[in-house]
Amino acid sequence: MIELIMNMRATEKRVAVKEQDKIVELLLERPTIHHIEGNIYVGRVVNVLPGMQAAFVDIGQKQPGYIHRDHLCAYQLSPLSKGEKEKKSISHFVHQGEAILVQVVKEGEGTKGPKLTGLIEFPGLHIVYQPFGKYKAISKKMSEHKRKQWRELLFSWCTEEEGVIVRTASEQTPADVVEVELLELQQQFIEVQNKMAESPVPALLHKEDHFLSRLLREIPKSEIKLIEVDDAPTFQALKKQQYPVRFYQGKEGIFARRGMEQELEKALKKIVWLPSGGYIIIEHTEAMTVIDVNTGKFIGKSGLQETVLKTNKEAAKEIARQLRLRQIGGIIIVDFIDMANKDEQQQVLQIVQAEVKKDRSIVRVIGFTELHLLQLTRKKIREPLTNLLLQACDPCHGKGAVYSAETIAYQLERELLEYKGSDVEAVIIEVTEEVREIAIHLPNLLERVGVEVFFAKKIGVPSFIVRFTGTIVDAKERLKTLEPY
Repeated sequence: MIELIMNMRATEKRVAVKEQDKIVELLLERPTIHHIEGNIYVGRVVNVLPGMQAAFVDIGQKQPGYIHRDHLCAYQLSPLSKGEKEKKSISHFVHQGEAILVQVVKEGEGTKGPKLTGLIEFPGLHIVYQPFGKYKAISKKMSEHKRKQWRELLFSWCTEEEGVIVRTASEQTPADVVEVELLELQQQFIEVQNKMAESPVPALLHKEDHFLSRLLREIPKSEIKLIEVDDAPTFQALKKQQYPVRFYQGKEGIFARRGMEQELEKALKKIVWLPSGGYIIIEHTEAMTVIDVNTGKFIGKSGLQETVLKTNKEAAKEIARQLRLRQIGGIIIVDFIDMANKDEQQQVLQIVQAEVKKDRSIVRVIGFTELHLLQLTRKKIREPLTNLLLQACDPCHGKGAVYSAETIAYQLERELLEYKGSDVEAVIIEVTEEVREIAIHLPNLLERVGVEVFFAKKIGVPSFIVRFTGTIVDAKERLKTLEPY
């Protein structure tokens, strides 16, 4: 069963996902992060490359998006069969200057533009609607009897051109509820078509829901044991949707109260300790993530072989959790402690394979190399936590990392909100300039805090210190001993 802890009352939104009482995911949403994955655009073809069987499409972002011939919209390919399509060059289907409907399937990175598709999808809680899908699919986790029932309903609800994927969450859901959701998604597509006819090119036609709604779509309601949230509107919305939800009203931040702040801090460190006393080291490079396993303080009871195997088994479970927790994507290489034989290596491999099945991202466990290094790949679905929360450390010339000014500003906001409704009239915050600049521009921060806030200058890496809490008169006197902004 899954538990969600939601810190939603500040500008930065945070959700911790717990499974079997262990935190497995930490999700963050900031107003400065602009996700485009799932967005639908009308774009302009700027280049067609027959040699790559691909085209580049301007969708209004910094870099044009990339679309392969096989991902072009169905109406552009019909009435050709799949075999006929593969014989034709992409230049047969699209040409430079043409306006086409596309959806972002992968965010751009660095100098690479986003990856696009013309096979549009509208995800819902129970189904995924594909206007040009041409097939009806039902979750294989359902019984055959249920799958047959859903298949019959889908063919009665949809045309041959339309596609629908029925999620596992629909198994116990009344058919009329799913039908209403399908009608809503079909209406969304109609609105996209209407906007396309009226909009300049390029233009955003449909913005995908992110963060909370996307998370709840991906986790079946039946698997959620409890949601605890500190924001009243979010609590009411979840309660209306009949989620098992509890409203947190404590003065202390919900993440601090539930130990999530400590977990977040741990998720940014290179070393992760294992229950037995062994540890893993996680190193990020531009090309890949490398993870090293060590026995550390663990000496075992019956010899080196037993020590090594137990440490590697613990590490296998923890590595799968850390990939989710830290949002690590791309190529991952794991250097387990050398094992005595292939049988022990297979035991560790099976644990990794079983644990990554819990991941909502796609993880491929490729296997051990001749050098006994385990190879994995994980689809990147979010920015790694280290990229979001940290910045290069100037005093050590970029060799280390510290919390970014933006991260510290959100921490300051959360701490100030804890004074709301207290007996404190005023606080003095000693803060570095870049943090203060971000904090004072957070929406209505000082009004939401409800106490007088005075800022004093601080030098060094991004940080702040609460120097005084008390009356306004005393705060003004204390401020004379500090350097105010």
